[in-house]
Amino acid sequence: MNKIVNSLNRSGHDGFMAGITLLLLLIFLNISCKKGESPVLTTASISNITGTSATSGGTISSEGSGAVISKGVCWSTSEDPTIKGNKTTDGVGAGPFTSNISGLSGVTTYYVRAYASNEYGTGYGMVLTFSTLVDKEKLENEMIQNYLNNNPTQNFQLKSSGLYYRDIVIGNGNYAQTGDTAYVKYTCKFLDGTLFDTNTDRPDSLIFPVNEGFLIAGFDEGVLYMKEGGKAIFLLPSKLAYGSEGYYTIAGYTPLLFEAELVKLKRHN
Repeated sequence: MNKIVNSLNRSGHDGFMAGITLLLLLIFLNISCKKGESPVLTTASISNITGTSATSGGTISSEGSGAVISKGVCWSTSEDPTIKGNKTTDGVGAGPFTSNISGLSGVTTYYVRAYASNEYGTGYGMVLTFSTLVDKEKLENEMIQNYLNNNPTQNFQLKSSGLYYRDIVIGNGNYAQTGDTAYVKYTCKFLDGTLFDTNTDRPDSLIFPVNEGFLIAGFDEGVLYMKEGGKAIFLLPSKLAYGSEGYYTIAGYTPLLFEAELVKLKRHN
């Protein structure tokens, strides 16, 4: 009789354990097979296009089945950009966001779309396309480098500001200082040798307070390296001249070459 009872007890215990095992297996399978939804979003229009950068972004209309943990835009020269390639990272959460795209190549077609990721996956907005402009800054740098390569005897000193400076004649007077009144004769040319402006054919010198912001930055800086009675050449990249916008007939991103003579220097009291 005891053997029968023990046998029944073991059978009941084994059945109970089998039931528990089956229940745990079903729970595991249910969790494993559970699928959530990725975020839903749109891609913002492309703007502020230059030779190396652009602006886009997106709007997340639904975070899906979980909170958005990463968002931005991804781009490529192929038609199907993904987050495995180039991308921005622009925070978390739903709503609109702006993305600044950089490091692009000039005159190139790109494909871009917004993305947002949650714990279940990544959602993408529609793919938009745009073409970058001519990289004028790169062209300017190449123009300057070509000039330097073609004029190796110039021996310019490259200053930390980006100004290229060379003494022709070192004057016998004092160095110019901020606030001094300078009397300067000058000739300005483009790097191809075309004359842009000069006052050497006029009796009056250019008179201005040194380093007080009355002239373009590169010319002001160049005079500071001169002694009274000296002559020098300044090669100004556009950032020290008329910048990306240019000035009247001078186009943006145009480097300038000045030959200057510091005729007279009136010390500031």
